[in-house]
Amino acid sequence: MARFFRDANSFVASSQEAIKRSAPHIYVSALPFADKDSLVYTDFAPKCTGLISVNPVGVPHHARRLVMSLTGHEGTVHSIAYCTDGRLLASGSADGTVRIWDMRTGEEAMAPLRNGDGAVWVVVFAPNGKSLVSGTDGGVVCVWNLLAVHISVMHLRGHTGPVLSVAISPSGSHIASGSRDTTVRLWNVETNQQPVIINGHSGAVHALSFSPDSLLLASGAEDQMMWFWETSTGNPRKHYPHRHESAIPSLCFLPNGEKITVGSGHEIIICKVKNGQKTATAYSGSESILSVSASSDGQSLVSAHGNSVCVTTLPRFAGRASSSMLDGHSARVCAVTFSPDGLYIASASEDHTIRIWRNGDKAEALPPPTVDSSNRDTSSQMISDFRELKGHTRSVRSVAVSPDGASIVSGSNDESIRILNIQTGKERLPPLQGHKNFVHSVDISPNGRLVASGSDDKTVRLWDAQTGVAVGQPMQGHTEPVHSVVFSPDGLWLASGSFDKTVRIWDVATRRSVDWSPLECRNEVNSAAFSPNGQVVAAGDTSGGISLWHSKTGQPVREPLDTSTTLSVSIGFSPDGRYIVAGGTSQLYLDQSNFVQIWDISTGEKVLNLSGHTDGVHSVAYSSNGRFIATGSDDHTVRLWDAATGLPIATLSGHSGYVWSVTFTPNCQFIVSGSIDNTIRIWTRRRFGSSPANDSDNAAETLNSATLVDGWLKGSSGELLLWVPTPYKDYYGLRLAARRVGISLGEIGYHCGESWTSCWRAET
Repeated sequence: MARFFRDANSFVASSQEAIKRSAPHIYVSALPFADKDSLVYTDFAPKCTGLISVNPVGVPHHARRLVMSLTGHEGTVHSIAYCTDGRLLASGSADGTVRIWDMRTGEEAMAPLRNGDGAVWVVVFAPNGKSLVSGTDGGVVCVWNLLAVHISVMHLRGHTGPVLSVAISPSGSHIASGSRDTTVRLWNVETNQQPVIINGHSGAVHALSFSPDSLLLASGAEDQMMWFWETSTGNPRKHYPHRHESAIPSLCFLPNGEKITVGSGHEIIICKVKNGQKTATAYSGSESILSVSASSDGQSLVSAHGNSVCVTTLPRFAGRASSSMLDGHSARVCAVTFSPDGLYIASASEDHTIRIWRNGDKAEALPPPTVDSSNRDTSSQMISDFRELKGHTRSVRSVAVSPDGASIVSGSNDESIRILNIQTGKERLPPLQGHKNFVHSVDISPNGRLVASGSDDKTVRLWDAQTGVAVGQPMQGHTEPVHSVVFSPDGLWLASGSFDKTVRIWDVATRRSVDWSPLECRNEVNSAAFSPNGQVVAAGDTSGGISLWHSKTGQPVREPLDTSTTLSVSIGFSPDGRYIVAGGTSQLYLDQSNFVQIWDISTGEKVLNLSGHTDGVHSVAYSSNGRFIATGSDDHTVRLWDAATGLPIATLSGHSGYVWSVTFTPNCQFIVSGSIDNTIRIWTRRRFGSSPANDSDNAAETLNSATLVDGWLKGSSGELLLWVPTPYKDYYGLRLAARRVGISLGEIGYHCGESWTSCWRAET
């Protein structure tokens, strides 16, 4: 129930423009644009019909960013802070209260804390989570003991003006406070000694931050000066303070302690701690920056700009930072901060609210977005034709396309290998015979001259692609069936994966296994692959592991990746070598979101799930341009995906049995698949259509001819047809762009205008 209410809160918050304007658009507009994983959508969408289908490609889902809005304050919320474990959030407001919120429910965890000293300008949790410090308009620093039966407060007095900034050292030993009286005070938490009074600023001190090692305190003020002070003595660092071009309302150390981020004027500036000198401008906009905070990994910054929240991703090496905006507050944003795990962002505003947002890249990758399977066919505007090639008398286990795109090579349970003309479908040569059991895998050398095959007879064979003649004797060494063979990019090596739990590397010229192979896996090997540069060889096994080795030494690249799948683990490298796509069958089986996954090789992290297949996946392949992924499944379908976003592009139906193998032609214009139904299919990609099959429907024609005005698609008479969320406005109507939002109709059209009530299924 708590989750439902959280999702409902997010639903209303993310679609309030539509809901406030027109009640019918709760159903007509807000529901289709809702987060497909939310309980609001999963509960109510099945009860509706005749709604649009939304397919954002390369654009974050708008409803996924805003998690909840926290309401209760009766004045501007000046400050917010997470506790160390992220379960609580504190806020300080002009209404004179400190409120503590439970981040699991969005409810207040306790009664508001009131001190009677006027507006609360700043709040911060102690590192141990046992206490909370706030600064008030009356010049008092309040230390709240949160563990007492009756919450108690200790008052630290001395400032002669409002306390605008507070910081607690990571060691927990010192509290620093900055005031409109232009002083900074250092309080010893353990001894409660009289504070060290630090003078140096000539304007109100708005910003304080301790270094990660607690040895330094940085301060920023209205006088445009940034100082560094020694925590132990309160003395300034030897170098002179650095003057910025504008007042400094916010600053924070980056986690490495070597740099500090400063919000000044319209810019976010990164400076060296050693000398205070500017090294880069992370962001420059049109609004003054009131608050800036760094994520715990130092890779992202969040800042307050007018009514918006800006998330800036810093480059790992050389390059420019990238930024995205979060819009939703109706008044100026005063404070922003990351949750300790970096997955969420909190913002506080003059509109009296606090908003919790998902942190784009991280939160969308864990877990990745899923796609509503009930609308998958109508949301994909790709129509595909196919040609069926017959010849094999039993299941087609493997297909490969020659480098020139002219031939298809296939391996089958009928123990043969066939070479087919891709244009005519006719066999170029008689079947290649020699294996004494199922042919599980085939591959073609990069120069197109050799064909490799692996079989249940435990052997690997090479064939002349022009004549069909076997090259040398079978390569022996595996003690169980060979399920995968693949050439290295230079054609000098051949890798084979076997159910004997090993991968062997063969010298193609001598047909001998290299000295440092076989490479051992945790379980039976279903798939092997070389990286595009040939430096890494990978294998997927039936334990769900993906092992990676240096191809010239056999030494592991890293610990195996664990996909949590079983039975069939097929793998393929992206063309740039950064990612591996893996297909398998979930251990829980019902968890269909795990059937296809994309992993970042350098970090060892899963970055996307490709959700849509309803049964295990036997084969996966990247297109040569890296834009698409094809998958073949036990659900009898081939699916095409956007490799960058993981979103489905097309479902290719036609096979009457398991799809064992899929691959792209080199020009990416065709997908070739082999199935247990004994056939090979060549699927032709066509252009995206602008609307689904029922274009003739009057509602579809009306929607397609509508004009987007102030976020609404309006008809010729100005009637409201559909609300388009603000983040989607710039991307609606684009067709083949890398970033676009596709809107299409369901099978029975679209209930709009006076017929909108028909969207509700009476029988439900």
